[in-house]
Amino acid sequence: MNKQQQAGAGLSRRHFLYGGFILGGGLLAGPVLAGQGCRTTAGDILGPYYRFGAPFLSKLAGPDEPGERLVVSGTVLSADCRTPIPNALVEVWQANGAGLYDTQTPGNFTDKGNFHLRGMLYTDAQGRYRIETVMPGRYPVPPNLPGLEKYAGITRPAHIHFRVMESLHVPVTLQLYFAGDPYIAKDPWASAHPDNVIALEADGEGRRGGFDIVLVRGV
Repeated sequence: MNKQQQAGAGLSRRHFLYGGFILGGGLLAGPVLAGQGCRTTAGDILGPYYRFGAPFLSKLAGPDEPGERLVVSGTVLSADCRTPIPNALVEVWQANGAGLYDTQTPGNFTDKGNFHLRGMLYTDAQGRYRIETVMPGRYPVPPNLPGLEKYAGITRPAHIHFRVMESLHVPVTLQLYFAGDPYIAKDPWASAHPDNVIALEADGEGRRGGFDIVLVRGV
């Protein structure tokens, strides 16, 4: 088995485990206190614009992508908030600077078109990840989304979606938000997850921020 086949096999196994946790009710509704001052990362909704099969890349935005440049980096840790998790699979997706996803059809999980502002990567030997992208735009919740009808028209704050999984840990799906966004307070998801809001700092090319993701150990 070559390296590409091994990566594909590992991905398939991780997605199988993820599906098992869903069917078994293993996804957590909120953070868990894992020790003094240690909280596992709170889960959030998957959202209607997830698409399976994004390419392996950490530079989501090309040089011609409109918008302010953004770098987000951090470490995926086990539940003690100290032990890094190497080779964790990190999926990332987001809207562009105008608030549009590469497919504007909610629930379209199998679109065969080009992927845009989506990617997957594995954490390194120290559990670290790093993505290069642009600031996502805000957008209103579309009407007639099953189960979300009452939120139609609410403006979502800027956010980036993450889905993180590793074979010995419970996977987590979350949305990362940015401090100072005026739409966080009235957003039912962002306001419920203050630990998933990060501050950004300006640098010479745009903005950057850090976010560590803490996973619960599996049974």
